[in-house]
Amino acid sequence: MLIGFLVFVLGSLLALLVPGNRARILVNLACQAVACGFVLSQTIPVLFGGECLTGFVQWSYPVERIDLRLDPLGAFFLTFSLPMTFLGSVYAVGYLAEDIRGPRHVGTHFALLSSVQMSYMIVYTAQNAFAFLVGWEIAALSAWLLVIWNHRNQKIRFAGFNYLVSTHLSLLFLVAAVMIMHGETNSFQFADYQRFLTTPGIRRGLAFVLLMTSFGLKSAFFPFHTWLPRAHSAAPAHVSALMSGVIHKAGLFGMLKFILLIGKPDPWMGWYLLTVSAASAFVGVLYTITQRDIKRMLGYSSTENVGIAGMGFGMGCVGLSLDQPVLVALGFGGGILHILNHALFKCLLFYGAGAVYRFTHTIDLEKLGGLIKVMRWTAPLFLLGSLASAAMPALNGFVGEFLIYFGLLQPSPTLGVARLPLLLAASLLALVGGLSALSITRSFGLIFLGVPRDSHHADPAAKEHPLMLIPMVIHVVGILLVGLFPWIGLTVVSEPTAMMLKLSGSSTYLLSDFVPSTLIESLTWIGAILLGLFVLLAGLRFLLLPRCDRRHVTWGCGYTKPNTRMQYSGSSFSHPMTLVFRDLLRYLRNETLPKGPFPSDGKLETHCVDTVEYSVFNVLHLGERFVARVLRWIPETSRASIGFGLVVLVILFTIVATKSRGGM
Repeated sequence: MLIGFLVFVLGSLLALLVPGNRARILVNLACQAVACGFVLSQTIPVLFGGECLTGFVQWSYPVERIDLRLDPLGAFFLTFSLPMTFLGSVYAVGYLAEDIRGPRHVGTHFALLSSVQMSYMIVYTAQNAFAFLVGWEIAALSAWLLVIWNHRNQKIRFAGFNYLVSTHLSLLFLVAAVMIMHGETNSFQFADYQRFLTTPGIRRGLAFVLLMTSFGLKSAFFPFHTWLPRAHSAAPAHVSALMSGVIHKAGLFGMLKFILLIGKPDPWMGWYLLTVSAASAFVGVLYTITQRDIKRMLGYSSTENVGIAGMGFGMGCVGLSLDQPVLVALGFGGGILHILNHALFKCLLFYGAGAVYRFTHTIDLEKLGGLIKVMRWTAPLFLLGSLASAAMPALNGFVGEFLIYFGLLQPSPTLGVARLPLLLAASLLALVGGLSALSITRSFGLIFLGVPRDSHHADPAAKEHPLMLIPMVIHVVGILLVGLFPWIGLTVVSEPTAMMLKLSGSSTYLLSDFVPSTLIESLTWIGAILLGLFVLLAGLRFLLLPRCDRRHVTWGCGYTKPNTRMQYSGSSFSHPMTLVFRDLLRYLRNETLPKGPFPSDGKLETHCVDTVEYSVFNVLHLGERFVARVLRWIPETSRASIGFGLVVLVILFTIVATKSRGGM
């Protein structure tokens, strides 16, 4: 592990110091590959039941000692995070091809990618709050600098600032929780925190809420999600992919880590987490069907999917508090597996969005269309990723969600009244699945089917870059493997789930004991049959129909030739569903209506804004106006300003003196 960490450090330094962009990238990618090999040689045995690795680093006062431990949970996150970041770096070579050929120092970008990988190693192995916070901050600052790569654009700078503020709010809540735990234990070691967190009480409950708020901000749970769509829209495609699929999974890791330290949570903790997660899943998927920007849409989809994983964690916590091992196994097992599945298909979708941007120089759904004719590789890969995100059978997204459904619908009579909220959660998850299917149908149809809605954005010289396609193909392979062979996914998450089962007092710690083998076999056969039918129909389509353009006059309601304006727009496609939820959505209209007997062209544009973000900015605007009104009453002369300052100081001094006398 140490060798891998040092190789990542070496790769970052070489990317900064070696002359020439191509040489910088080559040495950095070589170091990333070697470091990943060293680290994976240690994490994979631990993930599949080997001995946990331990170590420590001696530090100065007041930290003194930093314990390190690689357990199955940390091994799981490292095993998929490091290779996926390496694939993102490979994709970056194609995506940043113009910058690489230009005078800009691209080595800094790849050095930041390596620093993100180093932060994973710290966060996922540290058993000390100080080291955990350091790794947390390294990841946050590195991701911020990656987001604002194209910093000359003011919108990108604002999105980066928004992300920086949000991630440091997350850090603030985390520090507050650490302060409570340190105050109770006088230690930075997680082992000492465990003794405090296993004791029920108000302070434990407060620490839990602060921790979940911090990790919810990091992973973009509702209502702390507003930074995510902006950051994803602004960042380069591979950075958006890694932020959504890998970097901000640290928040979900933090949830699991501290649930392990808590042991048996209070009943309200599980219901709290389940409720917040269900709200995140619903709000996230609702906004996906309203967005024009592909990457904003995928950002809201990330909020949906962390909500689904969080629903699994909430169900697992409910199982721990009610002594229901089956809920623990299926909840945590399904949630942890969904983390991996989401990383696979969401990175693929962001890579596809980046390929579309490089081909057309836009990611506005209302200006795209017909790209399936020219993007022969990207279109089917994006389709598979979209189907996986909608949890269609035969693909990986279905497996994790199926385990969560299986747990929520458990018929155990010992659950009592708890069955009702679990059934309601299952119903909401089904609604989320339906809206997700609508979202992917809308996005794929608008991007790849029909004809271009704005021909000005087409680049006739553009081609699909091989280094952008390779990571996409590898992700599709992972999607198909987990989807067609669910036992692979169950095996990967078995040991991390066993760590949770040990908290429940279960007689068995194997996830496979809670999922019937016949059920897994049925899923495999269903997936194979559906995939076979899909391949058969696609083959018949290309074999039986001529490849040349087919031209024939059809009845078109009086129009002899259809045009781009006769296609569905993104707004019209989802309009029937958005009407149902119109009270939850806020639209901005920009219209120019035709006037006079010979009017010029009119226009109508609608944009769905985030209600939470709109409300926050509205409150800030009202505060700014209030401060401005107060300042008008203060004369601008220096004497008046000094006078007001002295009055404030006298008042503060009087308050402090009064409190001091009262304390004495």
